[in-house]
Amino acid sequence: MKTENPYQPSEFFHTLANANLKPSNRTLWKAYILAPAVAPIAFVGIVFLVGFLSLSLGANVNEASILVLPVLALTVGVVACYLVAGVIGMPIAFYLRRINLLNAYSIHGAAFCWAALFTSACAFYMVDGNWSELPLALCYVGLGVIPPVLLSGTAFWLLLRLFSRRESRVAMGMHG
Repeated sequence: MKTENPYQPSEFFHTLANANLKPSNRTLWKAYILAPAVAPIAFVGIVFLVGFLSLSLGANVNEASILVLPVLALTVGVVACYLVAGVIGMPIAFYLRRINLLNAYSIHGAAFCWAALFTSACAFYMVDGNWSELPLALCYVGLGVIPPVLLSGTAFWLLLRLFSRRESRVAMGMHG
């Protein structure tokens, strides 16, 4: 009889975060279809929650903004997220899969690097030569760009894992 140490993680959980995935093209595209919408939908939820709490607590809130911001997030934000994920994210994901480095760390690292690069470009454009305002511009733009990009990267990774597990279960069921 084999005794297991309850304080030591099992083999299954040992490689959850750093396991390299080799998902099929179909699995990658399925994750792409869902992941970019996560950040705008989360933003809409946050706006509604903050708006509802503010109104409940009697704060002075512009009710129109509670409707306009979600509409903008669901139109412009969703389109922008899909465009960026398709043009930048998917080629990176296919490349990482090809070199067997598609894992949580590489996805989040690539997402952070691209978000930081975009943040820097926007901040440089915003300050227009007034370099003393650059740190503040980097903070403002970075707070608006980096968290949603990392959230989408997390959603992509979790969906990849889910779809890959399902795909492998189906393949095992057919062949075993």
